[in-house]
Amino acid sequence: MSVELTAKVRTETGKGPARRLRQQNWIPAICYGPKAEPLALSVPENLLAKCLREMGEESRLIPLVVDHDGKTERKQVMIRELQLHPYKHKVIHLDFHEVPLDEPIAVDVPLELMGEPVGVEKGGMLNQIRHTLSIRCLPTEIPEKLTLDVSGLDVGESIHISDLEDKYPFELLDEGRYTVVTVAAPAGEAAEEAAEEGAELESTEGGEEVTEA
Repeated sequence: MSVELTAKVRTETGKGPARRLRQQNWIPAICYGPKAEPLALSVPENLLAKCLREMGEESRLIPLVVDHDGKTERKQVMIRELQLHPYKHKVIHLDFHEVPLDEPIAVDVPLELMGEPVGVEKGGMLNQIRHTLSIRCLPTEIPEKLTLDVSGLDVGESIHISDLEDKYPFELLDEGRYTVVTVAAPAGEAAEEAAEEGAELESTEGGEEVTEA
């Protein structure tokens, strides 16, 4: 379950007020929405850090409770942009996007591989090209991760986005030609194949020269 974030509406904007907020362990933020004006906010630094730790690399819906002159308003938001300090690696500003729960959105979801490919058992090397998949779904249906069984993948075989279209109940947004994962031949075998191809090419070229002479 996501950490619930609290926020306060701020009336002062600009570098000076933002700096004072950070000195008091509050992070300036702004919330955008499709049906509302941008709202300037501040969020507690410690609670934001806890939320980010829990989320990791996931695209996740966050409950946001906004305090506005003693009145509270609940929103469902996603983090769209984080600005980090150049060398302290601390968040200095962030943008929230208020999400309508009844409209599909595009998100990137972590992809976890499952199983041991048969090609790896033969000495091949597993290479995961894409670690996330871009999908479109309702905000309430965003999965924490997607899994992909690669146990049947042999040496020299690959899985592309187009191979996954029927595996998940979501619309995949990445181009079908993109490679997701592949099992490469062992280094020695690959080098041997390359050498054999080179030798065949040289032999063919040499034969053509003799014929022309």
